[in-house]
Amino acid sequence: MTLTALRRTAAGAAVLATAAAGAAVVPTSSASADPGPAATSLTIRALHGGVRPGGTDTITGALFVAGPGTPAGRTITLEARPMGTDEFTPVGDATAGARGGVRLAVMPDVTTRYRWHYAGDTDTRPSNSGVVRVRVRTPQHPPTRINTTLSIRALHHVVRLDGADVVRGRLKAGRVPLRHRPVILVSRTSGTDSWTFEGVHRTQRMGGVSFTVEPDARTAYRLVFLGTALLQPAKSGTVHVVPRPDVTIAATPAQIDRGETTTVTGSVTDEGAPVAGSTVKLLARVAGTRHAHLVGTTTTAADGTVSFTDSPLRSTVYHLRLVGAAGVPGALSDAAHVQVSRPSSLSIRGKATAAGFAVSGVLKGGGHPLAHRAVTLLEQAPGSATWTEAGTHRTNRSGFVRFLEPQVPGTGYRLAYAGGPRFASSTSGTVVS
Repeated sequence: MTLTALRRTAAGAAVLATAAAGAAVVPTSSASADPGPAATSLTIRALHGGVRPGGTDTITGALFVAGPGTPAGRTITLEARPMGTDEFTPVGDATAGARGGVRLAVMPDVTTRYRWHYAGDTDTRPSNSGVVRVRVRTPQHPPTRINTTLSIRALHHVVRLDGADVVRGRLKAGRVPLRHRPVILVSRTSGTDSWTFEGVHRTQRMGGVSFTVEPDARTAYRLVFLGTALLQPAKSGTVHVVPRPDVTIAATPAQIDRGETTTVTGSVTDEGAPVAGSTVKLLARVAGTRHAHLVGTTTTAADGTVSFTDSPLRSTVYHLRLVGAAGVPGALSDAAHVQVSRPSSLSIRGKATAAGFAVSGVLKGGGHPLAHRAVTLLEQAPGSATWTEAGTHRTNRSGFVRFLEPQVPGTGYRLAYAGGPRFASSTSGTVVS
């Protein structure tokens, strides 16, 4: 075989191999595979890149999301690394605009490097921008900066019944408190590696700083001082704040007549998991008063639920209180209101007149006439067992109501009040024409 024929044969084999390889790559499994979260990227730019001491610069950037996703409304964190430190610290949050743009004003005390950080979510991947430097043009630099210390403590380590706790700290240079210095609070929830910006406050006269926190899960907190041209940066230790279990409550029915019962139910969960075998108390107080009394005590079922039955005599506000035990702090639910309608009474009187048969009555509640209430006249035809509505009138100032019906011998009449927010329904006796 000649060299030309060998080349043609090899070329044909290569074409067939390529076609076979293409057929092998096309399977539907690769096309239908889940691509996962969309890739993201961040840009960054410092508007000036240099400021005088006490001056302000602006850090801008943009978030880009691959595919059909949009960057609008996503939270981007600005992180800073001042001169003399070796890690980035969150210093502020910005919300991406319609095209992903973000900007944040900064006022560095020393030359500082900045970058944008996007934490990602279920639809998008996390990403970091590049790094820009904002140079603080100080005419003179001291040979060494003064050492600083920053303490931290949590007031309770478990949130109060209102869902909040207080994190405090004190910034010092030796034994001298440093006042009017910005201190940043950052947080990190269980299972995450990065710190999140929470806020910034300036220290008070004695170097103290205080933050109110409302964690939804077990959270670690740290205080950070970025330093100045004269003061070294400082970072506190960490404290942990644990949220109380979530106690829900509901009352069904929420409106009853006096003497009827209502069922108060609830559930106890800790970070989404039911709390079983814990003691729960049902507390009640009459609406408009402050004193609460104990209605009953029970323990949560395997699914964390509890149930109580009560028959209040007056409108009542209920709370469920979880009794604290080892490893489970106590907690209090929101309020559940049950409206108790007071009894009402409705008298009736029938009288034949020249114009027809007059049916009248007086509606009372709590021993007093009920004015401007709708009262319905019920009519029963002679020989019938069915009551039908014959009309509705409202009571006057004295609770009096009157109907005038045609004179039909043997017809029965009743008055009915459907009840309202404060008073229960009632039905009068019967008069016969």
